[in-house]
This record gives sequence, C-alpha cells and structure tokens, in this order.
Amino acid sequence: MKKYKVIVFMMTILILAGCSSFREIDVSEDGELRRITTEDTSEIDIPAEPKRIVLFRSIDPGNAKLLGYEAAAVNSELENNNTIENELGQEVIYLQAGDIESLKEIQPDLIVTYSPDEHFDDYSEIAPTIRLTYSAGILSPFSPRTYLTQLYYLGVILNKEDEANRIGDEWEAETTVIKRELKEQVDDQHALVVSSHDDGFMLYNEYMGYGTEAVYDVLGFQMDEEAKKDVEDNLFEVKTPAEFSDFETDYIFVNTDNTSDDSIKLEFSKALDIPESHVILVNKDDFITNDLISIRQQSEFIVDQLNDSKGD
Repeated sequence: MKKYKVIVFMMTILILAGCSSFREIDVSEDGELRRITTEDTSEIDIPAEPKRIVLFRSIDPGNAKLLGYEAAAVNSELENNNTIENELGQEVIYLQAGDIESLKEIQPDLIVTYSPDEHFDDYSEIAPTIRLTYSAGILSPFSPRTYLTQLYYLGVILNKEDEANRIGDEWEAETTVIKRELKEQVDDQHALVVSSHDDGFMLYNEYMGYGTEAVYDVLGFQMDEEAKKDVEDNLFEVKTPAEFSDFETDYIFVNTDNTSDDSIKLEFSKALDIPESHVILVNKDDFITNDLISIRQQSEFIVDQLNDSKGD
C-alpha cells in the first residue's frame, strides 16, 4: 500500500510538472533565439526580441502593448474596437484568420493564435507559431483568473515574464481603487452578461470576455449558480430575453451593436422584472476584448453607468 501511495504521488508530481511547462528552457549562444515549452509541452524556438508579431487572439494585442510590444497585425474581428485603435494606432494591420497571402506580405517573425486553429500548419510555414488555449492553467500564479494567466503566458512568449508578473500583481490593487468609485457596492447583487446575436442573446460566464471580467472579478457582482450551470451545459446557446427569467439577477449587461436601442432595455426590464436602469447596454465591439487595458476601461464605463443610475 505504501509503495502504491508513492507511485500515485510521483504520478501527480509529473502531471503537475507537465501542466507548468510553459517556460523558457534555453537561449541560443548569440542570444537571438529562445526555446520555450508551451502548454502542450512541445518545444519551439522563437526570436528573443520579435519585431513583427501577428496576434490573432482578441486578448493579446492590448496585453502586448502593456508588455512593451506593438503588434504588426491583429485579427480583423477587432477592426471596430476603440481600445485597439487608440492603443495601436493607424499602422496596425487587420488580418482575417486564414488569409495566408496577406500574412506572408506582413513578413512576421512570430505568430500567436488560439487553440485549436485550423490554419496552424499554414501559419507555421511562415513564422514560428504558438497556439494558446484559453484556460486558467492549473499552476498559473494567477489561477483561477483566466485573463491574468493569459497575460502571464504572453509574458513568457515575449521574454517579459517578470513584467507580466508585476503587472498582474499590481492589478489587484488597481481593481480595489476602481471598485471604490462605486456609490454603492454590489457584492450582494446578481448580474448577467449577454451578447446580442441574430436570433437572440448568448449568456457568458466569468472570464469569457464581453465585460464579464469587469462585472464579476473587478466590481464583484455575483452570478446565479443556475446561470453558471446553464452556460456549462448549453455553451453558445442563443436565448430570448424571456428565457433569462429563470435566473436570479438584479442587473443585466447587454453587449449590442446599438447602445441607443431602448427597446432592448424595455424588453429585458419586462422579462426579468428589473428597472430599465438596471439594463445596461454596452458596445459589443469594445467589450469583446479582455486584456487589462480593455477591462480597466470597461470597468470605469460600468461604474459611471451604475453611479448615474443611482443619481447624484
């Protein structure tokens, strides 16, 4: 029995070691190349100081900016995002996923994309390409905050691990300051975050972008347990406003293309039996990103909306 316990213990250590394998393992003699292991434990050689980075994930461009890098190109899905436009300027190229010819013209020296990505092999023929799974990481220093784990991973990739750790550590103090700006704290209030689609609205869980980090992690709203379970069981299911009435909520944050559409506020107000002022419309293009720059701006916007709803 004792031997069995030792074997189980050693297997656990090996499994955890594999989970923490996202790290640098070697540097070339001239210092121009770094070898890192990624989350799937594969090894890859990448530039120590990449000059033309292509970032296909929505979370990475803003975080790269925080780490001192500007992307040469980002996903075309972000073209109307004010954070990207303001932080990266007019020179950034918006690139459609899988547009291989346009990608070649950019001449990237590093590509970071999501996992899985059907274009991974094609990208890899052009430049070193790293796939990242959007997860909190079992041994991440920031688990369970998925968005901070992703900042940490990007820090490892860009040779800015210490900087990523520092930014992540300082973020908690910054969120406390943001939260204090609320006229009334919301820790005992429930909220839902949804995004509009052609046939209805999609519900999002914590750490899934669309303002969920600002609503739940920064400001402290609670999410109904039944709503959490529904997301887990019916991920990406589109619902009508009336179907959200099964979940307890005091507020709902609606990602939409038209934040002036009062009919959305009225419909959710009636369906959920909450005041219209508790139905807060947010810009879908701006709230899709969940880098720290975006989350800060989203949090400040929501604070203003909540304070305005309380009056002076």
